[in-house]
This record gives sequence, structure tokens and C-alpha cells, in this order.
Amino acid sequence: MQFEQLPALASEVARVEMVREYAEMALKLDSLVGDIEDAVSSSVTGKLKSRVDNSEETHHVAIGYLKSIEDLLASVAVTRPQWTRLLSSVDHRVDRSLAILRPQAIVDHRSLLSSLGWPPSLAGSKFSSINSGKQAEIVNPLFVMRGDLKSKYSESFLALCNLQGLQKRRKARQLKGHCVGNQLRQPLWVIEELVNPISTAAQRHFSKWAEKPEFVFALAYKIIRDFVDSMDEILQPLVDKANLIGYSCREEWISGMVIALSTYLAKEIFPKQIEVLQESSSSSDSGSTAYQARVSWLSLVDLMISFDKRIQDLILSAGLLLTVKDDDSWQRISVLCVFCDRPDWLQVWAEIERQESLNKLRSAMDLEKNWSTGIRGTMLEYSDDYKAPVITSVVHHTLSLLIDRARPIPSITLRAEFISMSAAPIISEFLGYMLRRCQEAEGLTALADDNAVLKVSQSINAARYFESTLAEWCEDVFFLEMENLTVNGESGCIFQQEINHLKEFRVEWTDKISTVILRGFDARSRDYLKNKRQWLEKSDGPAVSRTFIESLDYMQEQLSKLQGGLNTVDFVTVWRGVASGVDQLLFAGIFTSGTKVSSDGVERLQGDLSVLFAIFSAWCLRPEGFFPRLSEGLRLLKIDEQQLREGAFKDKNWLREHGIRHLAAADTERIIKNRVYDA
Repeated sequence: MQFEQLPALASEVARVEMVREYAEMALKLDSLVGDIEDAVSSSVTGKLKSRVDNSEETHHVAIGYLKSIEDLLASVAVTRPQWTRLLSSVDHRVDRSLAILRPQAIVDHRSLLSSLGWPPSLAGSKFSSINSGKQAEIVNPLFVMRGDLKSKYSESFLALCNLQGLQKRRKARQLKGHCVGNQLRQPLWVIEELVNPISTAAQRHFSKWAEKPEFVFALAYKIIRDFVDSMDEILQPLVDKANLIGYSCREEWISGMVIALSTYLAKEIFPKQIEVLQESSSSSDSGSTAYQARVSWLSLVDLMISFDKRIQDLILSAGLLLTVKDDDSWQRISVLCVFCDRPDWLQVWAEIERQESLNKLRSAMDLEKNWSTGIRGTMLEYSDDYKAPVITSVVHHTLSLLIDRARPIPSITLRAEFISMSAAPIISEFLGYMLRRCQEAEGLTALADDNAVLKVSQSINAARYFESTLAEWCEDVFFLEMENLTVNGESGCIFQQEINHLKEFRVEWTDKISTVILRGFDARSRDYLKNKRQWLEKSDGPAVSRTFIESLDYMQEQLSKLQGGLNTVDFVTVWRGVASGVDQLLFAGIFTSGTKVSSDGVERLQGDLSVLFAIFSAWCLRPEGFFPRLSEGLRLLKIDEQQLREGAFKDKNWLREHGIRHLAAADTERIIKNRVYDA
């Protein structure tokens, strides 16, 4: 044999070995599938002949074969993934057997439940008090079953659990490599068989209480609570024995009943509520009728929120946490999931909440006393920082209530939409009211009156408070979950648009206050700036201009009043804006207007500016820094004539050495040329 023939020979041997393995696996699988088909067929035949069959044993035998087949298929899927036709053909035959086996197992299980007396009668039963912790007087069939009946029920229960576990394994294998999320998780079949008949029986009672939904929720909660202990004590050990991982009978029982109640609400209760709302809006007596319809809707939602809270407490009381913490699992234990399927109903709810809140808020906004910062001599707890008026506490409380209403909604997207439709318009309404209030004050007195400035200051303080509050809320986990969503075409913080509008409002009106003060200062300092001769006159008295002092008195008085009414942050913005405006005004009127200045004039100007700086020293340590043009212009005027060499002031290094950094070269040259030195 040639050495070159060895690779080809090895390849042929490997191919033959693979064919042998394929044949052995196909024969083994064919034998097991045949056994399943025989077991299923014999079970059906036995029932047709009306024999006293041992169906539970037949089911366990068939399930044993199914597990063996699934073990082999899982091994093939890993080691020989190319055998796709073998896998699909076996799956096809197994599916046909399961299509017969599962319904048969369910029918047998339902028959056992019926012989146990499930569902128990709800009519005339003496339930324990809803608020008491006493044991229910109703007879629980799961607690009273004994002997052979209990053994048969346990075997049937295990058979269904094993079938579901097997089905879950098969789906996981078939969908391996695909992003399925929680799609493989199904409700527990055995618990569904308990929930469906008792929920059907309960709905016969629900139909009698269409006008009294509180009775519906009371009965639903009572059924859930009175049977939940049997789920833990009797059924959970069986689920654990079947190795169904990730299932809690308590949670499955509760979620099954909650889903049944939600379905009833969606089919019977909410359509009638919508109909009443529509009729009330079109009736002649629409005022009182519409109000009653809205109250009825809100009462129903209150009952749902209260029910959900009690249900969650019931789950957590056993020390259990939700097996999957996401919207899907939350919706399974919340009757508010009704709104997940009907977002138009969520919109109706949000609109009602918004309208009711606005009706209460408007009356509070119209009371002038609510715009003060004190309540009978006391201050609001946040007034020291924001000096916010009383009305802000009313609006804050209103927003907090609306946000609390949104918290139980079992969907991040719907929570964001609810807040966007209910709470956000409240902020916009309040901002619009503040804008009208400020415009009214501006229109009457052009903000020249102290009361008008106080009104504007109150609105600015309120805007600053809510801007800070909304930004703080957006850092909370509850709102951070919504940042990746797109609400109203925008992503990010859900209140970002409102925060921006509040900031724009605040900046606009603080600028207007600064402008008003500067306008008054300008009017009072015109004579001072027009008097060009004063800078060349000799003065024997104090080197301070009396007319300038009057202008400064006005500015100081206005800023002092504003300091008492405006919040600290925005007051800093105002006085800095005033300082910048005064700096530009005096610099243009003295230094760049061609005014000649002598040595006595420099001394007078220094005295005037020292008084100006002294006023602003109450709010900063180095006021000269907020008047860069005036400070540097005065510094140029004080330079000795000997230091001004020919064109030296045009050199950037020379200017930097003398502390000139904010003046343009043309301004520097003009100031130096207007300096008049004594002979």
C-alpha cells in the first residue's frame, strides 16, 4: 500500500463509521417512537372500549419514552448537527403523538378534579373576613382528598408537569441560537386546570355586580387568598418532584386568577365605563353626568391599584420574589395589564386624571395668597433655597400624586406615556399661568413698580424650584428606566422638554429685570455722563460726583429689594447682568466718547468707581473683576506720562504687563490720547 493512499482510506473508514452511527441512531429512535405510538394507541383503544384503564401508568410510560427520545435528540443536535432530516422527521412523529397524549392527559386530569369536587361551590359559602387572618370556612378539596384519590391526583399532576417540562426542553432545543427571551415560559398547565373552572364559576357572581365592582375585586381576592396555602403545601412539592425549574405554584395560582379577572374587566366592565363616558359627553346635562362618569372611572382604577398592591403583598408574604423581573411577569400579577392591551383606555384614564388635577389646581393658582412665600408667619421648608411661593407646594403635590398613579402600571412604556399625557401638561399649564402673570405685571407698569417686580420674582422662584425638582426626579431609577424610550418623538429624561421651557422662562425674565434696573440707572446717570467738563475741573472737596451717587442709590435700592424676593442663584445672575451693563454704559459714556480727563478728573473718577465697587462688594469679594472695562480704563488713566513711550501702548506685551486684557487696541489708544497731563 502506498503511503499517499492512507488519508483517503482514513476518510473512507470515517465515512463508514458515521453511516453505521447514523443507522444505529435511526433504528434506536424508530424503536422508541414506535413504543410511544403504541402506548398512545393502546390508551385511546382502551378508552374506546370503556375499560377501567390505568391511564396514569400509560401516560408515565409514554413520557418515559419521550424523555429518552429527547435525550438522544439533544445529543445528536450537539454532536451531529448536520443530521437535520433525522431530527425533523423524529420531531414530526413525536408531535403527532403529543397532539394525542396531552389532550388525553388533560381530560383525565379534569375528570379527577371533578371527582375531587373542584371547583368548590361559591354560592352560600361562609368565607372568612377579607381583612381578618382567620382560616376560610370554605372546604378546600385539595386539603380533604385522601387515599387512592390523592394518589391518582398526584400521578396525574406529575404526568402533566413532566409533559410540560418535556415540551419546554424540546422548544429550547429547536429554538437554540434564536433570541427567544421569555417566550419559552408558559403558565403552569396543572394550575391553569385549577384556575379555569373556578374563574368561570366566579364570573357568574361577577355578572350580578356590574354596578358594584368593589364586590368583584373582593370576591376575586378572597378566592386567591383562601386557596393559596394549598398551592404551597400540597402542589409545590409535586412541582419540585417533577423538576420544573423556575415555577412557583403560589405565583402561578395568583397570576392565573389575576389574568382571569383582567379578562373579565376588559370584556364586561371597561366597555360599559367607556359607553357611560361617551353618553355623558353628548347628553344635555353633560356637566354633572360627565363628573359622575369620571368619578366612576377613577373609583374603578383605585380598586385596581388597591387590588394589585394586596396581590403583591400576598406573593411577597411567603418570602418569594418574582421569578422574572420584567414587564411580562409584572403584567401577569396586575389587573392594570388591561391598559397594556388597550392603550386608548390608558389615554382616557390619563385625560381624566389631568382634567381633575387641573380643575383643583386652577382654583389654587387664582388665590393671590398662594403666591407668597409664607404661610401665617411660617416659611416653606425649601424657601431658604428657592424662596418659592406656596403654590409650588400645591403643584408639587399634584405632580407627585399623578406620578404615584403611574407607578403600578406594569409597563415602562405605558408609564412614560401616562406621565407624558397627565403630569407634563400640568407643568405646561402652570408655566403658562406664570407667563400670563408676568406679562400682566409688565404691561401695567413696565416692571417699574415694586409689586410688579415682586410678581415676576415669585414666578422666577417657582420656575427655578421646579426646574431643580424635575432634574432631581430624572435621576431617580423610576425615571431612568424611561430614558431609552421615545415619547412624543423625543428620548432622554421624560421631563426634559418641560425643564428646557422652565429655564427659557427664567432666563428671559431675569434678563428683563436686569434691563429694567439698567434702564433706570441709565436715565438717572445721563446728566452725569453729559457733563464732560467735570473731568477737567479742579475740585477742593471730596472727589465724588453727587449726581452719580444718586444713580448708585437707585441701583443699590433696587438690587437690595430684589435680593429679598428673588432666589439666590437667579439674584446672582441679575446683579452680574446689571454689573456688566453698567460696565458697558459707563465705559462708553466716559472712556470712548472723546472725553478729556485730567489728573483731578482721574481722581474724581476713581472716587466714583470706588463707590460703585463698594456697592457690589456686598455680593462678591472682588467687585472690580465684574467691571473689567472700567477697571482697566482707570488703570490706563493712572499710568505716568513717562511710562508712555512712543507707541508703547500698542505693544501687547506692554499691555499685558500693565494688566490690560479686556480692551481692544483702538480703545486703549483712544483712552491714552484723551488723557490730559498737567504741565
